[in-house]
Order: sequence, then C-alpha cells, then structure tokens
Amino acid sequence: MQRIRIGVILMVVFLLVFATNRMDNNHFRTVQKSLNTVYEDRILAKDYLYKISHQVQKKKEDIQSYELDELSSFNKIINDSIQVLIHHFGQTELTENESLVFESLQTHIRSLNEYESKLLRNEFLNSDFNKTESERYFSAIFGDIDSLFKVQIEESNRVISNSNRTINTSNLISRVEIGALILIGLLMQLLIFLRPIM
Repeated sequence: MQRIRIGVILMVVFLLVFATNRMDNNHFRTVQKSLNTVYEDRILAKDYLYKISHQVQKKKEDIQSYELDELSSFNKIINDSIQVLIHHFGQTELTENESLVFESLQTHIRSLNEYESKLLRNEFLNSDFNKTESERYFSAIFGDIDSLFKVQIEESNRVISNSNRTINTSNLISRVEIGALILIGLLMQLLIFLRPIM
C-alpha cells in the first residue's frame, strides 16, 4: 500500500514538473519572439526611417538652395537609395495604422519625385515658388516619418510589456512549482518514515 502511495506521489511530481516545463518552454518562445520582433520590426525599421529622413533632408537642402546641378547629379542615387530603404521597411511587420501611414509616405515620395523631375526640366523658374512648393512635399514626408517613428516607440513598448507579463507569469509558476515540490517532498517523508497505525 505504501509503495502505491509513493508511486502515485512520484507520478504527480513527474506530471507537475513536465507540465511546468512545457509552460516555461512556451513562455521562453514568447519572449524570444518578442525580442526578435523588437529588433527586426522596430529597431531596424527605425533605422530605415532615419536613413530615409536623412536622404530626404539632403534633397530638401539641394532644392531649397536651388542647387539643381547637385540635385541632378545625385538625384538618381538618392532616389534609388530611398527606394531600397522603403522596400526594407515594407518587409517589416506593420500594424494596420502603420500600413496606412507607410502608404501615405510612399505617395508623398512619389509626388516629390514627380515635382523634382519637372524642376530639373526647368518647368519652374521662380526660386521663391520652388521653396514654397517644395515645402509642401517635404512637410508631408517628414510628417509621415514622424508618425512612423511614434508607431515604432508605441509598438516596442507594447511588445516589451507583453514580454514582461510573460516573464512575471513564468516566475509565478516557478514559485508555485517549488512550493508544490516542497509539499510533495514533505508528504513523501511522512509516508516513508511514519508507520501506519494499525
């Protein structure tokens, strides 16, 4: 009879350890996925946005200082670089709101490129007009980039909060598991060392 009790207790210990191990593995996978998400979809995305912003700022300086020769010589290189960065950013995991702002950014960049093409064909001769007109395009682009930067921060905070909740849950389960193992150990001691009363 005592062997059966000990066997049942050992089975309970085994099942408890196995179940908590499975839960811990699930929690670790969740945290690992969160860390990958923060790096790939938020930190890298922020880097792409920073580089896009830097390239657009260079265009702005050339257009508004009326450096059309410099704009003409570097425009294709800058545009190609922006398109590569846009492509990389588009490969990251986008929220619904982020997708809408990203589409707006692409539309505004296309509009700026069309404006630059006209400018380089000398369709606009008034430099004051150029500054005023171009400012509309740049304000829209930088507004989109700022909105996307905010999304990166909000989403990073959300993912990190979820990870912290998962870690806290895992810690709680570990404490419960230790308490249960101590209790089961005490029960085993009682069963082994106490003789049943006849």
